[in-house]
Parts: sequence; structure tokens; C-alpha cells
Amino acid sequence: MFANKFGNQKNVCCGLVRLIPREAEWEAPTKCPIPLISVDVNASIVHAVAQVEVTQVYVNKEEQPIEAIYYFPVNPDGAVTHFQAELEGRVIKGTVKAHEEAKEEYEKAVENKTTAFLGEETKADIFKVRVGFLKPGSQVKVIIGYVAEVKNEPGTNAIRFYIPTTVAPRYVSPSETDEKAEDIKKMKFANSTSAPLTLKVAVSMQDDIKSIESPTHSIKVEKQGPIPGKQGWQKSVVELSGKTTDMDRDFVLNIVPEQVHKPRLYSEKMTDGSTTVMVHLVPSFKLDEQKTELIFVLDRSGSMMGQSIELAKKALLLFLHSMPADCYFNIIGFGSSFQFLFPNSVKYDDDTLKKAIAHAKSLQADLGGTEILQPLKEIYGKPGIEGYLRQIFVLTDGEVSNTEGVLGITQINAHKARVFALGIGDGASHHLVEGMAKAGGGTSAFVTYNESIDKKVLNQLKNGLQPSLTDIELQWEGVENAPDAEKTTAPVNKEKTLLGYNKPLESSPQTTSVNKQSPKRIPPVYDGSQLLVFGLFRSECPSAVSIKALSPDGPLTIRVEHSAENDVGTTGMLHRLAAVKLVRELELEIAALHFQDLDNVSGREESKKKEIIEIACKNGVTSKYTSFVAIDVKDDKPSMENWAMETRYVPSQFAHGWHGGMQLQCAMQSAPMASPMMFCSAESGVMKQTKSRMKRCSPQVMSFGAPAQPSGFSFGGPAPPTNPCFRGGSLRSAVFSSPDVPANDVSEPMETCEVNVATPLEKLIGLQSFDGSYLLDDRLSDVMGIALEKLNEDAKKHGLPEKVFATAIAIAFFTNKLAAEKDVWDLIVMKARKWLAKNLSDAGEVDSVISKVASSF
Repeated sequence: MFANKFGNQKNVCCGLVRLIPREAEWEAPTKCPIPLISVDVNASIVHAVAQVEVTQVYVNKEEQPIEAIYYFPVNPDGAVTHFQAELEGRVIKGTVKAHEEAKEEYEKAVENKTTAFLGEETKADIFKVRVGFLKPGSQVKVIIGYVAEVKNEPGTNAIRFYIPTTVAPRYVSPSETDEKAEDIKKMKFANSTSAPLTLKVAVSMQDDIKSIESPTHSIKVEKQGPIPGKQGWQKSVVELSGKTTDMDRDFVLNIVPEQVHKPRLYSEKMTDGSTTVMVHLVPSFKLDEQKTELIFVLDRSGSMMGQSIELAKKALLLFLHSMPADCYFNIIGFGSSFQFLFPNSVKYDDDTLKKAIAHAKSLQADLGGTEILQPLKEIYGKPGIEGYLRQIFVLTDGEVSNTEGVLGITQINAHKARVFALGIGDGASHHLVEGMAKAGGGTSAFVTYNESIDKKVLNQLKNGLQPSLTDIELQWEGVENAPDAEKTTAPVNKEKTLLGYNKPLESSPQTTSVNKQSPKRIPPVYDGSQLLVFGLFRSECPSAVSIKALSPDGPLTIRVEHSAENDVGTTGMLHRLAAVKLVRELELEIAALHFQDLDNVSGREESKKKEIIEIACKNGVTSKYTSFVAIDVKDDKPSMENWAMETRYVPSQFAHGWHGGMQLQCAMQSAPMASPMMFCSAESGVMKQTKSRMKRCSPQVMSFGAPAQPSGFSFGGPAPPTNPCFRGGSLRSAVFSSPDVPANDVSEPMETCEVNVATPLEKLIGLQSFDGSYLLDDRLSDVMGIALEKLNEDAKKHGLPEKVFATAIAIAFFTNKLAAEKDVWDLIVMKARKWLAKNLSDAGEVDSVISKVASSF
């Protein structure tokens, strides 16, 4: 495909190239090889913890030194704990230092024409690798390891493990000018992968493994059976069915054990004698529903076009039909601006439900960029409704850059409203979605394009309707001076003396353990959602832990004993993950500081920042304030005096199903000669700015949010016109259907409009009144395929009022004819049963009445 000469570059090996935009209109674009040539991922899952190793190989195929910069995603529930480079047979190990210090060392080394490496967090879920002064012809292998929590799929017995492979373009608000926002603007994107990805995952569990499936990739699974020397442990290995894959979507595994999750206390003893234990619990309980105000915040930015907005609409409709009869609600759509369906939350009734359904069906991804902070401020600023607890449900792909601000305002208002977040698409931001749920005391879930959304929606709603367990206390047994979360106090002097009575003791014989708990503040606990708590001990290992949580029905308790079978060895994964949890907790506290009316905010922030740096450097983990740096020690500088280093950005592949690029297509079609490029207005469909001739960039590589670069376009501004016929298709069909791209490069054409025919399930759900009841009419007759005359006769035969009979037979139809769809109708039927119980003379007859009317079919 390629010759061996690219512009001024000669004798270049075949591979991917990118076009560097011309500086002047008369110049031809410079063609440069992409330095990243391969990515290999090896992961090891040990029940609820994963260690992931990413190996990236870079080659400089040019005739001068380069700096290769690559932004790639990591799991925000973890952090990078290992960073090294292998160059010309030498292993160069990275060291964690304060970010400013690490950056200064790196830049000084590069200035001295020494190969150096810097690994830093741009965001908790974006890791930036800089390979500086890589000499011509040199090849280097960069190895990055991170540790992360592996969560269960809420409401199920499955474990959901994912490896992110791409970063979707993030919307950067014009008001964001900090270093991290500017960094995000420099990211490059392409419609094809920069390098092939190979992947292997080893799964070790303390149970038999029933199944391992992937909703995102074709895989092969090898069951290796019992692990030698580890009683009760089983191992399976997962690989891609093909040798490699593109990096355009998260790699997701759903792992189902044979048995229901059991509470366990895992331990890890290191060579220095320290011990870390991890409590793993998936609680199961049911509490009475509480009265709620339900606010649905739906992402309508341009990146939600196509499948994402359709999934969001489906989720919203299911939410609306499944809400309890006695509640208030509202719907807010957000993008560059935001829109409330009602000025204030309204009572749920047939009229408001009808308006909300019509609104939901008409929603489009037509509000421009992704700015969620302002609508959140507006929601939190509205007074609550007495007697109704506010619950916020966010549906988004999460492509924002000001994540810390969003998480900060969410945490500081957690006492006003709980937040539940649903991430939509193959590249949704886990940092934003999981972070909002964690900060808001709620739960999170994710749905890819190949997964059913129904069960996830209903589980979120069930969590919102029930109280969570709070004020959780852990009592560690068998150790002295056990950690006690936030309530831990120093021992005091009880000797009645004038020299220190009731004052903290300066020293105590019991403080030898210097134990800690991570996280310090245990989050609320929900039915079916995993809880992990770490205890860090200097020497001893606890024999058991007792957990007590408060609920409206009184305290709920459980005791979990430690067993030698739960020893995970000396890998250090529990130690490092415990440190990561402490760091992330402190980072969230810093984000919340800026939304509190406190004295000396800067001083408090600096204090927490120092604590983060101390923990991160001691335990070798990256954070917002710490980075890895590695410097080559070899002094080999012949004939380098006249070399000038060039910077090469490795582009990330657009996430599968990402349609923010539709805004580019709209701009190109509306005003191809406009500059700087802005988006089309939804009202006018023409370009807002036509200042000068637009400079074209290569169709293969794009830059978002960097208007100063001729190759880029601004990701924001007014919304594009809606395309009601667009429901899917790849990014290639959305962005690159222009004269600049050959027709055979477009792999998936746009879909045309189709007429959707409602299923019996959808029809029956749509017939339900807000209070759960049904009317006996032609519409109900049509859904069931039974003549209305016969239904009327059966109602009289059973001596039931028409509305009671209609509601009972609707329930019977759901449970008998649509049993496989229980994930969808569960709360619908629950609401109908409640209405039936209220309208029968004997509430205990609900089941018998449903059974009797079922004879009609």
C-alpha cells in the first residue's frame, strides 16, 4: 500500500502513517509514520481485583529524533503502579515522584538529548505516555501496569471486567483553561486503529466458573481447572478468537461463578511483614420503598447521535412507565445548553406521564457539546419537595473534560440527592459515570450496544426507590488498635492527674500496628452491589470482621471469618489497591472543597495534596499529583548536535458508535469554506462563522478542541441540525462520507429510516395508567388477541369490575405469556399488583384473582 518514501522521509518501513497538516495553503501535508506499532494487554483477575499489564512498542522510522505522545485509557477505579521501558537490552525502571518534579526531570533529560519516559494522568481514566528523544531507528518497549477493582454486575451473580482501549473525544468548555483541559485539546483521533491489539486474561476464582462471555468481542475460553496448591481455586484463560483486534471499544467480560457470591475476607502478607486484608461482600436485602422525587438528566450532546440516543430514549421510557404511583418527576436534557421538561418537578399522573412519553419519543442528540455542570447546579439549587427524597438519574456517554468539577458538586450535595448513573455506548467514560454515583451515594451501570438495557435500568430504579444502608461500621477481630474508619480516635489518658487527664496520649503500647482502613468513609450499601473495604496492618492478620449497617428497619449485621484458603499470596495487588482507594478518596475531597463555603480552601487543598503525594510516592502509584519518570542512563550522543526533535502524537481510534463526528459532517456540508470550523445551528442549518478560508486536514487524523491548530475543529458550539433518519452506522460512514475519502474506505453505510412496529410487550406497557391500572377496551383486546366481547363476558363471569379484571388479566398476560421479559415488566407488574390490592375487598385475594382471569387465554 505504501512506498518507502514519505515526503522528505526515505527508506521508511511499511506501516501506518499520518498526515501532518500544512503550515501554509500552498504546502503539501507532511506524511509521517505513526511510531506506535503494537499494543499487548495481559490481565490477571483474582476474584474482585485485577492486575493489568499493557506493553506498547514504539519505533522511530524517521531520520531525526522524535517525541512520541500517546493518550490511552485506564480503569479509573485503579491507578498505574508499574512503569518501565526496555531499550537496546536495558531495563529502565520508572519512579513515582510529584508531578512537577517528574516533568522537570523528563524535560531536562530530553533537552540534554537523552531518551526519557514520562507517565502521567491527564484524567483518572486517561494515562499519557511521553517517549522523549527516541533516536532514529530505535525501538523501545514501554510496559505499564495498573491495578483495579473488578465489580459485580449489580443485581446479578456475574462479575463484569473491562479493559478500556480507546478514549472518546471529550468536550472542553471554553471556560476551561487549566493544564489538563489544554492537554485534552491536543489529543488526536483517527478512524482506524494506530496499532493492532493482542489480549489475554487469566481468571482465578474461589469457585467453579460457570461461564465467561463477552458482549463486545469474539473470544475463546480455556478452562484450566484447579490451581495447584490453592484449594478451591479455579482458573480459566481468555483470549481473542482472532490474533488481534482494533482499539475502538472497551473489552468486556461477564464472568458467572457456579455459586452465589459468599462474603469473604482475603489477605495478603508482604515480605516486610505488613498485611492487607480485603472484605468482599455482595449484600442481599429488601427494604420498604420510600417516597421519591425522580429527576432524569439525559445527555443530548452531539456525541450521543445514533445508537446512544436511541438507547437513552428506551431507558427513559422504561423509567417513566416503571415509576411508583406516588412520586414527583422531571426530565432535563443537556448539551451546550440544558432544557427542563417542566419548570419544577410535577406530580406523576396520567396527564404528566403522557406529556413525558411524547417528549421522550421526540428527543434527539441536538444540544451541541457536553456540559453537565450547569444543569446540576440548577437542579441542586431548586428546593426539595417535603416528604419526597430526591433521586437523580444521569444517562450519558460521559464525554466531558471538567470531571472533577462535576464530581465535586455531586459530593457536596450528596445530602440533598442521591445520584445514579448509566453509561451508554462502547466507550462511555467510567471516570464520570462511576465517579458521579460514588460521589452522590448511588450506583452506576454500563450498557454497550450489544447488551440489553432493561435489567440495568430497573435495577437502578429499584435502588433509587429503596433506602441504602449507611453508617457502616467494621470491627476487626484478633488485632490490636484495629482501624475504625472516620471514627478512629487516639487513646486518651484516663489517669486522674493534673498532667494530661483526658488528653491524647503521646505514645501508647497499643499503637505498634499503625493500622488504616481504606476507604476511610465507607460508601452506602445497596442490595446486590459489591462492597470492598481494605484493612492495612503492620503485622498481624485479623481473624474475622464484623460489619454493622444502619437501615430504617434497624441495624443489619454480618460476621466474616478469615480462612487460610483466602490468602492471595504476595503479589502486592491488595496493598496497592488499598493505597489507590485512599488516594481517589482524597482527590474527591479536594474536588468538593471548591463548592464549599469554607475558610482557607487553598490551605486545605494543599494539605490533602501533600497527603496524596506521600501515599502515592510511598506505594508507587500515579495520581492527579504524581507521575512516573524513567531516564536512560546510557551516554551515547555521537552526531546528534544538529538533531532537532519532532513531536508525534499517536492518534486514538474513534470509539465504535461514536457519532460526535456527525457535527463535522454537518459543518462540511453546510459551509465547506468556513473557518474556524464551528457547528451548524439547529435553527438555521448554516455556519455561524465565515471569517476566512477553511484549511483542510487529513481525513485520517483529527484534533478536537484545538482551534489554534489548522488541522482541528472546535468540539462545541451550536448544535447541528437533527437527522431523524440516522440510527446507527459506523463513525466512518458518519464522518468521512466526503469527497476526500474513497468510497471503498466506508465500511458501514448509514441506515435509512425504518418503521418500528411495537411489540406486544411495548404495547401492553404503554396501556398502563400511571397508577398501575388498565382499562378494558379495544387496545387491550388487540394486544391479547382476545375479542373484547369475550373479555367483557369473562369479567362478568368472575364478578369483577372491568378495571379490576383488565388489570388482573394484564398481570396474568405478563407473567404467563411474557415471562422471558421479566427484566422489563418487573416494576410494571409490581405497580399493577399494588393497585389491585387496593381495589379488591380482600387484598389477600390478588394471586387467586390473577389465577382465575388467566383462564381467559
